[in-house]
Amino acid sequence: MKRILLICLAMLWLVPGAAMAHSTLESAVPAQDATINASPERIELTFNTKIEKLSNFKLLNAAGKELDTEKAIVDGATMSGAVPATLANGDYTVKWTIIGADGHSVEGNYSFTVDAPVETAEPSPESESTAETTEDPAAGTPEATAGEEDTTNLNRENALAPVDGKAVNYMPAIIIGGIIAIAALVLFLRRRK
Repeated sequence: MKRILLICLAMLWLVPGAAMAHSTLESAVPAQDATINASPERIELTFNTKIEKLSNFKLLNAAGKELDTEKAIVDGATMSGAVPATLANGDYTVKWTIIGADGHSVEGNYSFTVDAPVETAEPSPESESTAETTEDPAAGTPEATAGEEDTTNLNRENALAPVDGKAVNYMPAIIIGGIIAIAALVLFLRRRK
């Protein structure tokens, strides 16, 4: 008698649990908590039971903003939809709502991360040649290569000007002119007193 009572209690305990079992997510592409190195072209969710056509999902970025996806297509236990735009690096959440074979609505979500390599623009050969510098061991400073202005010699170049194809140094004339102007100013100020 006790054995029959235990069997009946066990059945009462197990039958409602079986009746209340709902559809659950078995697998996803991209996978749950996965870090992928390229933007996914589509989201695909597979459940443990057949799901109804009214099932759908949403794709959200880290800020909670819903992103565009194509209308979900349900085929048996699988629901999928294309992601038309390239996703930027960051965290994303897929929120799904399905109607299982038992007619119950079930919601859930999972996350994944996009961590694609960032493309850097390769410098053109022209910009590489102007950016390269070589070390002058005597001076300890870089010398500019062809195509790049040498700022250390800028004053010297400005002081030289070509006259009939020959370089003329105007620096001494500028210095002498400055000394004469200062002397004239001092003499003028002394005479006023």
